Amino acid sequence: MKITMEHIRAGGGCAWGLREFFKRYNLDLDAFIHDGYIEEEILLKTGDALALHIINIAKTGMVADGF
Repeated sequence: MKITMEHIRAGGGCAWGLREFFKRYNLDLDAFIHDGYIEEEILLKTGDALALHIINIAKTGMVADGF
C-alpha cells in the first residue's frame, strides 16, 4: 500500500517530523517527495508506533472519510 503525505498529516505528522523520521530510519526523503508516497512495507520495518498508526489510518480510509 502506498502511504502519502495525506495519510501522514491525518496521523498527526508534519513536515519537520517527516524529515526527522526519514533521517532517524535512514529512509530516502527525496524519493518520497519525488514519488509522492512510501511503501507500507518500508514503514512497517521501522517498527515505529507513529508509522504503524499512519498505516492503520491509510488502511481504514480515515483520510477519505474526513476523519
